[in-house]
Amino acid sequence: MNEVMPKVGDVATGTVVKVFSSYAILLFEEGWTGLLHISELSSKFIRSFTSYVTVGTIYSVKVIAIDENGGVRVSLKQMTVADKRRAFRHRRIPSSEVDFQALEENLPEWIKNSNNLGENHD
Repeated sequence: MNEVMPKVGDVATGTVVKVFSSYAILLFEEGWTGLLHISELSSKFIRSFTSYVTVGTIYSVKVIAIDENGGVRVSLKQMTVADKRRAFRHRRIPSSEVDFQALEENLPEWIKNSNNLGENHD
């Protein structure tokens, strides 16, 4: 994997790969890892970090610091509204990837079944 290092202020999406009592390690598609500390999870008091963060969870986070050894710290708490919009931009799906065949095949049966739900069966 070709590792592309982030810059402070970048917004990236990563998957939690390891959870400890007060921080988690996230792995990003670009090949780098980031540390999400309990203090950067929320502005509210968090009693149990592990009840909020679990392995496999995907987060969009903001890069808040990079130390001299290349360690990356990330934050959910510091994500602005604009950051969230950047993280969740919608991708237009090419018409060649759109397939309504399952809908076309099943819709008449689904409509029939939904109409039968309101009937009184004795």
